[in-house]
Amino acid sequence: MKFNHALFLDRDGTLIKECNGLLHETQIEFEEGIKEFLSHAINKKFKIIMISNQTVVSKGLLTYDQMLFLNNKIIKKIDELCNKKVFDDVYICPFHPDAQVKKYKRDSNYRKPKPGMLMKAKQKFNISFHRSLMIGDRISDVISGNLVGCNTVLKLNEYSSARLIKSDLEYLPKMKKPDYKVNSLKDIIPIMDTLT
Repeated sequence: MKFNHALFLDRDGTLIKECNGLLHETQIEFEEGIKEFLSHAINKKFKIIMISNQTVVSKGLLTYDQMLFLNNKIIKKIDELCNKKVFDDVYICPFHPDAQVKKYKRDSNYRKPKPGMLMKAKQKFNISFHRSLMIGDRISDVISGNLVGCNTVLKLNEYSSARLIKSDLEYLPKMKKPDYKVNSLKDIIPIMDTLT
């Protein structure tokens, strides 16, 4: 049976510039080097999977459908930029333990730092975690990747040292340490080469 290698990609602060909650299409701005980064991943036959917590839904700032509409806009723009379909799948968690919207108020196993979204993708695509990368700009991204044995990349920005996203998850302190720290998406290209 063939095992696939994957890029698990956080969205805000990783693929698009962080704007403290994407609420409108005009706020979409891609991170530098995104085209070269994703084109290289496609050439290296990585499964490309978006893994995103979306607290704008749990806070009631957007409905789930409004958030999905915006997310699909991002995906369409990325496909156009790379001139091909980029994402193999997209996983979004709207839940939060302190949600203002009652139906989203829970500490879901799909919400990073918990690794539920990664586990779901592994089952669907038969992914080898030790040949895959979890890439994000928060420690919660790093923990979710480390918990399943992914190689982890912390993309540095002003939010990278922010307090950990609230969760009842228990983990060892070493799980907060990424395998790599990078300043841009282009810096991840040579890391990908070591896994293929």
